[in-house]
Amino acid sequence: MQSTQMAQRRSSRIQARRNRQVSGLLRSAESDNAHTHHEHGLSLYQPQEKQQFGQQRPKDSAVVYTKNEKYCVSRLPALPNILKLKDDLSFSGGIDSSTDAALLLTSTFAYVWRYTSPDHLPATISFPINNPSDVLPLGALVSPSAGSTEPGLVLVHPLTGKVLYYEAVGGAIAEGLLHRKKGVESIIGLYQGEILEHIQNIEPVGIIVATSSGRFVLISLHDAAGRPGISCTVMRGSGSGLWSNLKGVLNLGSTRRDVTAIKPGKLLGRGERMVITINVRGAVTTWQCSRSGNYSLLFEMDLRPQLIQSIIEVYPQSEKTFTVHDIEMLPGDDKSGLILSSFIYDENGKNDQIYYVLFTVYLDQEDFRIISTHRITCYSVKSTRTPKLLLPQPGNTSFIVLSNAVIMVDTLFQRSTISNFKWEDVVEFRSEIDIFTTGYEDLVTQNQQVTRHSGIILLTRGAGVIRVERLEDENEGAAVTSNTEVIKSKLRQAVYFGNIEETPLSFEASGEVGYNVDHIETAIDEVSDEIIIGKSEYYKYIEDVSENLNVRCQALSRLLEHLSPIFSSLSVKSRLNTMWKLEKCEAAQKIYGLYATSQIDSHILSSAISDFEEKQSIEQWFSSEVVRIGELAIAIGNKSLLAARKASNNKSLMIRHVKEANITLLTLLARSAYFIRSHFMKEVFKLADSASSLNAVPWTSSWEILTTLGKLYDITKAICGELWERTGKSDDNSEAEYSEMVSQLVLLAECLCRAYVERIEYCSIDERLHEQREKLKAMYNEQRASWIKPLLKFGHSEKAFQLAEHYNDFRSLAEMCREEKVRLEGLNQADSEIEAAQESLASRIKSYFDSHGYEFAAVLYQYYIDAGLVSLLFIEFPSYNQHLEKFFSSGKYDRVAWIHDIQVNDFASAGKKLERVVDELDDSLSNKRLQLSIAKLCLISAKNTGGSTDKDIENVNDRLIEIEDAEIAEQEQHMQE
Repeated sequence: MQSTQMAQRRSSRIQARRNRQVSGLLRSAESDNAHTHHEHGLSLYQPQEKQQFGQQRPKDSAVVYTKNEKYCVSRLPALPNILKLKDDLSFSGGIDSSTDAALLLTSTFAYVWRYTSPDHLPATISFPINNPSDVLPLGALVSPSAGSTEPGLVLVHPLTGKVLYYEAVGGAIAEGLLHRKKGVESIIGLYQGEILEHIQNIEPVGIIVATSSGRFVLISLHDAAGRPGISCTVMRGSGSGLWSNLKGVLNLGSTRRDVTAIKPGKLLGRGERMVITINVRGAVTTWQCSRSGNYSLLFEMDLRPQLIQSIIEVYPQSEKTFTVHDIEMLPGDDKSGLILSSFIYDENGKNDQIYYVLFTVYLDQEDFRIISTHRITCYSVKSTRTPKLLLPQPGNTSFIVLSNAVIMVDTLFQRSTISNFKWEDVVEFRSEIDIFTTGYEDLVTQNQQVTRHSGIILLTRGAGVIRVERLEDENEGAAVTSNTEVIKSKLRQAVYFGNIEETPLSFEASGEVGYNVDHIETAIDEVSDEIIIGKSEYYKYIEDVSENLNVRCQALSRLLEHLSPIFSSLSVKSRLNTMWKLEKCEAAQKIYGLYATSQIDSHILSSAISDFEEKQSIEQWFSSEVVRIGELAIAIGNKSLLAARKASNNKSLMIRHVKEANITLLTLLARSAYFIRSHFMKEVFKLADSASSLNAVPWTSSWEILTTLGKLYDITKAICGELWERTGKSDDNSEAEYSEMVSQLVLLAECLCRAYVERIEYCSIDERLHEQREKLKAMYNEQRASWIKPLLKFGHSEKAFQLAEHYNDFRSLAEMCREEKVRLEGLNQADSEIEAAQESLASRIKSYFDSHGYEFAAVLYQYYIDAGLVSLLFIEFPSYNQHLEKFFSSGKYDRVAWIHDIQVNDFASAGKKLERVVDELDDSLSNKRLQLSIAKLCLISAKNTGGSTDKDIENVNDRLIEIEDAEIAEQEQHMQE
């Protein structure tokens, strides 16, 4: 506070020093006005700069923060230094649109400037205020005097009642510098403890002020001859006389205390005007006032009971906190008006929502009635300042100004027979922005052309001077059939204006706005469609295709980020459809980039497009058919493969076409769709990183994509094999070609696994797709290893392991671990790197056992048996014998399981398993005799520990005798033959 006052005093001294240098300062009042100076030595209202009322104002330097077909919010360039201060200085002020003047008051200084000035630092009149307290003075700008272009100024001190009137604001600064009386003074007599609370310009009558005790004081600024002169009249009731005075005094405690708004009403004649007041309880008075100081009370009624009664059936809790904030009379009407009120809605006990209600009323002492009641649905946040209601001409739109937002709603002139609601919308500001005063601008037309839209001007802390103007549209005043259009407008604004640097507006998806979920999802779908199909007004004129696609991708990204806070409340299908549009747009942008940089054959691309639409050029297709990018990529891939087959005799050309097919499909999937999902699926869309959450057909795993990926993988693997054979054996670029193709092979393997899993999981959620799911699972399980294992051969072992780990392909993991172990052992040299690789492999195998337990172990053991590595099975994994025992306990592998039993000294079990093997397997007699002999030895050994008996051993002996007899018989038969 102290630093601000010091800055103000310093500014005043500099201003005074410079003004003294200006010749001709001691002139007539008109001359003084023309030479009133800002600290830059510029006049606030130069005659050659003053615009005629109704002229088109310069807008080239204004910053548009948001705009739609109904309204525009912009920051005006003129920003005096006082509004740039960051400290918590208190302000009051006002706007006079007839002179384009803005007034800003602190407790010690007054500032006036032309708010429509195109200058970023406008010429500003500033002068000190003689204020004996820190209470903010009351002030109002009034019409210029004859022959002047500067507005006049009225200042009133709330505590002393002192009134100062300056015919032109320049006169105030002249008085401060030259100690001349340029203003006219008077005093409003105040009771003890009484203060002045409100001031309102009611020209041509003058000024009206309200006191804390409920008195209204009419201030005339000119005498009967039109000369400047202040006269104050206390408005005491309906007329003169003792009864009227007594009635007025009694009413002070009921209808006239706690006044929240005083508004000028209809012009009633030359020098006469209607004035309306309302207090926080809802008591209204209307007066007829004249320039001469005469007045009469036209209407007085406490409307609170009727207002509450009209809503209490729907909102029974409203009576406790019902508060009235403002009033406005309808244009050209002396009895119909709007009343703004609110109440706290605490149905759930949160006590943090406030409902704003706009009443249309007919003010007649004998026939008062409420014409319509409208609750604002688009905003329900408390305001830290008293809400204000503004109704600029022609009055079709009501503006409700809160501390941090502006609500616009179609004015309800009469009781509507239409069941649908009227249009309403809200402009929200960031939390640090504070709206401290406002004014209105009426609609102005010239030659039947609009030169100024109706709207309001906001003086804000943190955002400067803001204009909110209501644009005329074809549907103005018509009933809105759905919230969808309002939501779509909000989404468009967030997308196209939300990224403006230093915007004071908040475009966050507000939780307080209770829109229907179906309406939200419909709006999201329509706005995202506008973007992806290229029909948005904001970029459809961007001719460069690359730039156009880039802007559309950015727009979709901003849409998703904007919606992120509410995505969890929307259906999965809606979220997925929106994300897929971004994926397709991203893919289109990147595939067009491949064409623009000659990475794909333009003839193949043109041919693929002609299959969709014969007469479309490449540029036209990418401008309007982005949603079909998946179909186009498949077509490019298949046509490239066809071209590769035709060029089989030209290896270089064939490989080029295969690479083109690969890069197109990989760009579509890995570099676009999967890339987007990795960034948006969890954090933005609140979706699980699994296709099991799908309830819509995934576009990235269609049958066509699965088939094309499979063909590309097979031919790419074959080419990699050929190039691998040639690498290092020729002088051509085989090594670089090989490296590029192998990199593509890795991505193809990853895409194949991912696409198949996605499709299988999608089919799993619908029983009707059971047959398709089983077919896909069989294909996937059969082919998966053939996609992953070749990567090991081509030098991408780590990626091969990662893929097998991610998709739990334990068989591939077992085979690759064994192959890698054999490869490392075959190097036959002591090397620290080899030793490190062996340790890493051992650690990897251990991690599989630890992470997956028996599930992995069973597949590994089966592989060792299938590969004839039984002997290694018993020695390579001694730490996990419990898994081996479980594996053998099934009885399927008794032929080798007995060896493990002997290792663990379970001779009885080994003997019994060998007996079962002899019974179950159709083996030669010699093998059976050997197996029974070993079984006998095992049972003999087990006898010492009680694991077998003599009878068990005798049974084996008997079977051995039988086998010996059989062998003798077999030999005799051979001899006879």
